[in-house]
Amino acid sequence: MKKHIITSIVIIAISSLVVAQSSRMGSASSTQLLVVPSAKHLSGGGAAATATGMDATFWNPAGLAMSENSIDAIFSNRQYFADIDNSFFGVATDIGEYKMGVTVRTFNIGDINETTVYFPDGTGQVFTPNFSILGGSIAKKLSDNTSVGMNVNYVREGFGRVSASGVAYDLGVQYKGLLGREGLDVGFALKNFGSPVKYDGPGLGVFASPADADRPTEYYKVDAAAFDLPFTFDMAISYNIAGADLGATYTSNYYSTDELKLSVGYKIEGLGSVGVGIQTSGAAQEIEDHGDDDHDHGDSDWYTNPSDGVSFGASFDLSRYVGTNLSVDYSMLPMGDFGTNSVVALRLAF
Repeated sequence: MKKHIITSIVIIAISSLVVAQSSRMGSASSTQLLVVPSAKHLSGGGAAATATGMDATFWNPAGLAMSENSIDAIFSNRQYFADIDNSFFGVATDIGEYKMGVTVRTFNIGDINETTVYFPDGTGQVFTPNFSILGGSIAKKLSDNTSVGMNVNYVREGFGRVSASGVAYDLGVQYKGLLGREGLDVGFALKNFGSPVKYDGPGLGVFASPADADRPTEYYKVDAAAFDLPFTFDMAISYNIAGADLGATYTSNYYSTDELKLSVGYKIEGLGSVGVGIQTSGAAQEIEDHGDDDHDHGDSDWYTNPSDGVSFGASFDLSRYVGTNLSVDYSMLPMGDFGTNSVVALRLAF
């Protein structure tokens, strides 16, 4: 069994190092995969090591198997920036030796007035962007202390007459009681890897005449560029000491700056828990000066991760009042120049 554990961890670590050789900064598709949908683990300090139940489907799918419940369900809502409404629903149950679940994440952006090159003030038409993620999860305990899990997320996004879709995969490992010490947990998670995503649809059609040919105006279709998924690798550790949960996560980020997340939580018996977290990101790579002063970003501070900062949260255990395993989570997450986001989640288990 230990061989399986070590092999799983080594495969994940080597895979992350291989992928990390690519460019550290750039554009990625489907970045809605990175939006934290639940409240319990704040910004994520130690979450890949400790998350269980439906919360684990975002942080580390291996944690789904660590739930002691037969059925876990969650519904959460996050008031994202620019009045974007992010909703998350998921349910999981035992099927034989496995824990299996489904999740749905939606982003309600609202209507946007259509503008074009010829009508910069608007065409009088509106369009509604559609961003959604449909996920399936499977996890299994390899031993009392070890679990592995996988997510398969179908991602779709579209607006106007163009759309894009793709499949993103997550793999994770959790190990409880590291070095035989109860309360010392570790977790590793490869998240959001898969084939590049590109937009397609009739909205990419244009009427144009070739500059180097004597031909009339014709209909052409623009071949949109393909962009990689926002791949990340989480390495997390958590330790419970004197009733306090101390957590740390280092996120190696393929498309952006790496992140360090720390958290401290305290459980109040019979009532719930409270916690505080902080996230900080590494400096962005410097861009060399090529003679254009307008694009000289030699100062490495030109990019700031809006999720950096302090987060707060609390979980309220309502079991004693309703007679079933029910809790409400609340968190306040930083969002840079957009202020803060509030997340409210309802968790139910049987």
